[in-house]
This record gives sequence, structure tokens and C-alpha cells, in this order.
Amino acid sequence: MNDNLSLVKEIKDLGVLQGKYKPHKHIALLAAIRILKAKPENGCRVYYDSDFKQSFTKIFLKYAGINDRDRPYNPFFHLKSTSFWELIPLKGKETTLLSLSRISGPSQLMEVVSHAEVNDDFMKLILDNNTSINIESLITECLENRIIDLEDEDTKPIESFERIKVALEHNVAPNPFVAYLNSLHSRDAGNENALAESQACNPNFSKIYVRHPLVDTILQCLTGEMGQSVVLTGHAGDGKSTIALTVYKHLKNIDEQSVLPFPLGRREDITLPNGHCLAIIKDFSEWKTIERDDLIAEVMAKKVRALFVSNTGVLLDALCGYAERTNLGNRSDWEPRILEAMDAESSDFQFDAANFAFLNIALTDNLSLARLIFDRILSDENWKACDRQSCRSQCPIYRNVELFRVNSFLAKHRLFLAYRRMYEYGTRLTIRQLTAHLAYLLTAGMEYADIQNFARRDDKPLMSEFLFYNRFFGDNGHTEDLAAVRMPVIREVRAQGFGQRPCPATERHLWLLTHGDDFTLGVSLLEEEFGKLRRYGSQMKEQENGLTPDQAREQVRRMLYFLYKSDNAGRNDAFLQQFLGSLAIIKWEQWQTPDARLSMDESSHFKQRVFHVLQEQFTGVRLPEVGGPGQQSHLYITLSRHKQDIRQSAQVVLAQIDFSNEFKITLSLSKQRRDLVLVGQGRLDGINLTLTLPFLDYVLARHQGEVGETLQGAYADRLERLKADIIRRCRNREDDEMLLVRLRTNHTFLRQHFAIEDGKLEVSNA
Repeated sequence: MNDNLSLVKEIKDLGVLQGKYKPHKHIALLAAIRILKAKPENGCRVYYDSDFKQSFTKIFLKYAGINDRDRPYNPFFHLKSTSFWELIPLKGKETTLLSLSRISGPSQLMEVVSHAEVNDDFMKLILDNNTSINIESLITECLENRIIDLEDEDTKPIESFERIKVALEHNVAPNPFVAYLNSLHSRDAGNENALAESQACNPNFSKIYVRHPLVDTILQCLTGEMGQSVVLTGHAGDGKSTIALTVYKHLKNIDEQSVLPFPLGRREDITLPNGHCLAIIKDFSEWKTIERDDLIAEVMAKKVRALFVSNTGVLLDALCGYAERTNLGNRSDWEPRILEAMDAESSDFQFDAANFAFLNIALTDNLSLARLIFDRILSDENWKACDRQSCRSQCPIYRNVELFRVNSFLAKHRLFLAYRRMYEYGTRLTIRQLTAHLAYLLTAGMEYADIQNFARRDDKPLMSEFLFYNRFFGDNGHTEDLAAVRMPVIREVRAQGFGQRPCPATERHLWLLTHGDDFTLGVSLLEEEFGKLRRYGSQMKEQENGLTPDQAREQVRRMLYFLYKSDNAGRNDAFLQQFLGSLAIIKWEQWQTPDARLSMDESSHFKQRVFHVLQEQFTGVRLPEVGGPGQQSHLYITLSRHKQDIRQSAQVVLAQIDFSNEFKITLSLSKQRRDLVLVGQGRLDGINLTLTLPFLDYVLARHQGEVGETLQGAYADRLERLKADIIRRCRNREDDEMLLVRLRTNHTFLRQHFAIEDGKLEVSNA
């Protein structure tokens, strides 16, 4: 062997790539050598047969590590990279073998490769007994050293993650804004400032205050010439009291940022310079019936214009009860009219002599307002007290603030993209709930004393346990925060299943294809931690502080979602879509810009896919993905049973339309939002169907063949109404003619007309 130093080095280096070692090539080579010696009739040929596989497995069980897989086909193929191993293709598979850089499985190997051959020089060494023993000893030594390395590796401690080890300064007052943030959420009992009544007198409230856009509308109604009163309704926590407070300050010429000496009373009367008398009613539900009647009588007599802050039930009882008691009409007459005015947010509702404007804050999209509040929370002025302290570098609260600062647009954008996905799927969160969640993201419910206690402990907790990308989900990366999961937003976040769908392109890059540290997060504050989590997540080892490898992988995905943007736009969008469980959300978000337009390609793309889903919905037949053979444009509405246990090979057609010509897809244009709309044309003019994000997600999922996806119940009902409208306008009125459709083997419909002429049944294929 001393005369074959290059071969010795080549054998020693087998299985080593970028500092990582895999034993499979050594095992395959040792198995091949033993087979070549045992079967001289094969010459220099090695076949991928049961003998090779059994020999490989026997050696594998002795030398492989816990993360290694018994896959002999891989090293059999990849030994071709050596100087002595050649793969011989099957006849006609020469070009195919040349094009292969890797093998997907044993079946592909056997479809392409006839056998392997070792070259003559290597075969001579094997046939020489002494040299053969030396080669086998060399391979065995490499494999045994691998076991020693693994044993040494198992005795080494896991690479430690960053821990809270801050040395807090003595005689330094903590940042009071942190305590205020903790008073905004409902994680514990210290949430007195979650209610707007206390905010009026709190000096910290001005630090997060944002003027609501409805304030100007209310002021215009109250002070205008029409003499209107305003009814402001909505859910608890929507910010109604804060709006009333802002209106009061404006009318009293008080700076909106100033602090009141006492909270607003149940009724605040204001007289304007022009003599108009106004009343701000903070919570109408706290009033007795006789008090409500007296106030409504004042409004009816035009003695006062009032801003009523009330929920729907109380206002209905007050107005309808007053009408009945003063003989203005019955409740059955007034209630539907009032409810309709509320739903339509009527700006001119006449209640006998009084004129009202209804504003329902629950109908407004409050995410833009919440984002402005978060901007205020993160503003530099609120963190000056921390900027001057040396402990800031190891403080988890300040670390969260810094993570939002270093990539402000991306982190906040991803945060509110998750909120947006929830909103579009029907989860509407109030301003109070959103503010509570945003405060908790930053503080994790910790006060200054909590950080002091953590710093003194011998078993100091991991820094990542308190960082926002984990606390968004109400856990510390491995264990639920039992107090936090009771918060409404966190309950809803956990119900969404964010991050549960893997994105193969990103996953391969993270765990399989990358052996080094070439994948970087791009955030210096977390770069080292990110690399450690990736390395830990790719292994199978014991826990550290309760953290397992699969939980480390989950944290990596969370970090990527909130803080990473790939240069590859396609891969970036695919990851976001899979993380949020929404295939259309990136495209939907792009449509929200003022200059957004729907291209012809996009229109055709979505129109084909909507047609596909409607055809399935209206016929009860599962069809292959869009673009299959014989794509048709006729949309049929049939008498289908919609039962899984009944197959209808032929269905009676109730109505049919030419979908390509009688419907178009456009982008609605409004100040608030933009959605795709399916618009009827010609005889279908006036039939419109808004294609919301959940429906578009379902449409795209069906196109990708995800048969397990289900349509939301509310949207299924809307499609039933659409079907009824189409039938009403397009149903064939000929009593003596019937149209049937049959689903052919190529998944297109065959139309057959049945008609009776002169007492005879005529059948024709359309």
C-alpha cells in the first residue's frame, strides 16, 4: 500500500464533505470488496442485488451513527466520483446516466444502471491477499475512528445558547414606560390601564395615543348646520371611549396630548361659541330608562345635540322604548329601520324630529390604526431611559425593541401581515386586544424586578424565551405561557396554525443541502443565535432548558418569518405563503396599493381557476387541475346529489352559461380596500361576487390538487345564492327539451339534448 499513496488518501477522504463525515461510501466499498473476493466469477463487476444490500446492512449496523440511514443505493451510485469505480448503464440509458447528478431511490438506480465495475489496477490490489487485507483495514480504521468521534461528540455539552446574564446597575430607576406597557395587557391583574377611563388621567397615554379618523367625522356632524346627533357603536375595546375623549378635548379647546385631572363623567355638556349645546354621553348603557327618555326628549326638542357611545342592544331599547311610550310607533316598526341604519352607517337617519348619524366602529378596519399605535410605542422618546443604561445589551425587553428598530419595516410588516391574514379570515380584533398583544410582544409580561431575579439565578433562562418572535405565539419557544394564552389575540394566533405547513424549498436549504453557515439571517443581534439554533435543529440530541431539536427548528422558522427576506423573490413569497397558510395573501397585499392594476394575464389566471371551482361546486364533481385536457368554458348548473357514496354519470342541466364571455374578473377600486370581483355581463349584468382572500386561497389550493381543502360555510352559501341567480336568469324554458351532461374519461363534459318531436324522442350530442 505504500506504493499507492494517492489511493490511500482517496479512500481516507471518502464521505468527507465540508468537514462533515458520512460512513456510507466506506461501508459500500467494504461490502463491494468482500463480494468481489467471494465471487470471482463476477470478475470486476459489482451488482446492486440482494447480496450487496445484505452485506451493506450488516456493516452499516456495526458502524453507522444514530442520524445515518440504511440506504445502500446512494453510495453505490456516488462511488462513481472515485478513480476506480465506474457505473455501467443499461442499453439505451447512456445519456440518462450522464445527466444524473444524484439518485432518488433504488428503483431509479436499477432503471438506469446495469452494474458497477472497478478498474483493473484496483482489482489487482483486491486479488492480492496482503494488499486486500491492508485496504480493508484502512476502511475499517476510518469507520472505527468515526465511532470514537461520535462518542467524544456525545460527551461534549450542547453548544450553549444566549442566556440572560445582565448585570443590572444599582440605584438606577427602571424605565417607567415598561410598567405602563404591562398595564395595557391582560396577562395578569396589573392591567388597569387597558380601559380608556383610566387613560384620560395617565401621563403615559399620550406616548401611544393616535387620533382616530372618525373623530373629524363626528365633529363635523355635531357642529354642522344640520344639527345632527351621533350614535357611536361597536364592540367593547374598539376605542369608542377614547374617541369620545378626543372629541371632548377638541370641543373644550384642550390639547389632545394633555392629561385630564379626572375621567370623563357619564354626561359632559359643552356650549359652543355659536350657542349650540352639545352633550357627550360616555356610556349610555349605564343610564336608567327614565334618564334615557329625558335625554332623547332633549334631542327631539333640539335643545341639545348628543354623541351617544352605546352598544346596539341598549340603543335599540332606548329608541324603540321611547317611541312606544310617546306614541311615535311600535317597536316592530322602528327596530328594523334602526338596525338597517346601523348596518349601513346612515349619515341621515330621521327619528321623528331628531336627525342621527350612525357610526359603527366594528365595521372599520382597525389594523392601520394599530400599526400607528405600535409606531408610537417603539418611538425613541419612550426608550431614552434605557438608551443610557449599560444593561440594555442583555435586556430581553430592550432586545425586542432593537429587533424592530434594526429592520423596522420588515419586522412590523410581517407582524401585521399575520394580523391581516387573521382579519381576512374573519378574526376581527379590537384596538384594546391588539394593543395588549403588542405590549406583551415587547415585555413578555416582565418588570424590572423579574429581570433582576433572572440575572441572580444559577440556571439563567435563555434570551430567546422572551423574544417577540416566540411571544407572538404566547410561548417561550418550548412551553406555553399559561397566563398569556388566555389573552384573546394569542388564543386566535394559536388557532391559526401559523408555521405548521413546511416550505420544501426553504427547508431543504436550512437542514439538508447546507452543511456550513452560508445561510445567514442578516440581523447581527441574532446571527450567532440563529446559527446555533440551525445546528441544534439539524441534530438529534438531548434538551437544553427544555428545548428540543424540533422546537429549535420551529424557532428558526419564526425568526425567518419575522426578520428574513430572501433575494429570491419566488422562494421568499413561497415561504411566507406556507407559513401563514394563505396562497393568495402576497398577491392580495400587492393589490392594496393605490396604483394597483390587474393585468390581462392575472385576470385570465384567476378567471380559469374560479371557473374550475364553480364547475365543481355546481356539478358536485371533482375535476383535475386547471389546464387539463379539453379545457371547456361552459359552466353547468346541474341536479347533483352532492353525496360521496353516489356517482352520477349523467346529470340534468338546469342552466348553462358561457363563462368566458358572460363573466369577467376585475379589481374593485375603493379608498378602504381592493378585492377581486367576479362581474356578470349581458344577461348576467348586476350579478357580482367578491372574491375574498379565503376564497382565493381555496381556489389556488384546489388548482394545486389539495383535495382536503374545504370551502368556508359562509362562502358556500354565497355560491348557492350565485347559483340561484344564474338559474333564475338563464334556465331553459323549453318544456319539451332537456339537456344532460356526462363526464368523459378525459374529464370534459359531453352534452346530450333530449327532445320530443311528433311523439318521438330525439337524442343528439351537442
